[in-house]
This record gives sequence, C-alpha cells and structure tokens, in this order.
Amino acid sequence: SGKRLWGLFSEKFPSPKAFFKEHYVANYCPLAFLEEGGKNRTPDKLPATEKEQLFNLCDQHLREIVTALKPNIVIGVGKFAEERAKIALNSLPIEINTILHPSPANPMANKGWGVFATKKLKEIGVW
Repeated sequence: SGKRLWGLFSEKFPSPKAFFKEHYVANYCPLAFLEEGGKNRTPDKLPATEKEQLFNLCDQHLREIVTALKPNIVIGVGKFAEERAKIALNSLPIEINTILHPSPANPMANKGWGVFATKKLKEIGVW
C-alpha cells in the first residue's frame, strides 16, 4: 500500500518538498496491531470496546490535525478512512472525499491503482 501511495506521489512531484508544499498525509490510526505470527490486524477488526476507545482517540487526533492545518479538503485513502473522517469532522465545514485504497488485497487496486487515484484526484480538483 505504502509503496503504491508514495510511489505515485514521487512520480507526480519532483521532490518531497514539492509534494508537502500543498499536501499532507496523516494516518487515521498510526498504530500497528499484529496478530500472533505477524499478520496485520486492522483497527476495524478489534473487539468492539477496544475499537470504540481507539476510534475516539483517533477521531480527536484527526480533528486536531485538520483544525491546525485548515485544509480545503480531506481525502480518505479508502472507504474506511473516508467514513472515519466524516464521523470525526462532522462539525467542521470541510469537504471530505476518497480515493481507492492501494492495498494489494484490494482487487481493484491491482488493476492500475495509480491511474485510478490520479483520475479521482483530478476529478476532486486536488491535482
């Protein structure tokens, strides 16, 4: 996922400085949860009580980022990120949209994710 995401940005922008001049990337939940054996467990798969506590903190963190940076638009990378942004930022006057998640586990992402993402970012008016 990260290789596709950052790979696209490095193709589009000549340097990280050029990208970050007008863009910022934040992970809704910047924590990793690993099952025994090392398999990644996404936050939405946690037990309900743990998930609720975690999401409350992640929502607060996202609100703080958006309040500090004052972006024109928030782009969720995948439907989960978009849905969480809509919940966390529901009291703020901000546009929220989404692009396809670049995970290799997503069959659509394996059919030219960069093309899909670029097209959507152009449609949204980000690029």
